[in-house]
Amino acid sequence: MNYTPRHHSSPSRTRQLIATVRDDLRDRRRARTQGRNLERDLATYSTPSDVNDLLATIASDGSAEAERMRSMLARNMRHYQRVSVAS
Repeated sequence: MNYTPRHHSSPSRTRQLIATVRDDLRDRRRARTQGRNLERDLATYSTPSDVNDLLATIASDGSAEAERMRSMLARNMRHYQRVSVAS
């Protein structure tokens, strides 16, 4: 009969796991903060001409950050249109 003992996590593996989780959480918090800051900065671009000017500036940028900006600017435009129609 072959018996394979169960290995429990060593303290160093546990510390490593905790450090990895802590680093991941820190990175996520940083990304959320940066996202909120970007959203706040882009909120000032609310008129069609403002939005179009910025979209033209980032038109050739294929980065994830530029795509995120495009999404936020599109939201700003939808908000502008809703407010304009309601007025």
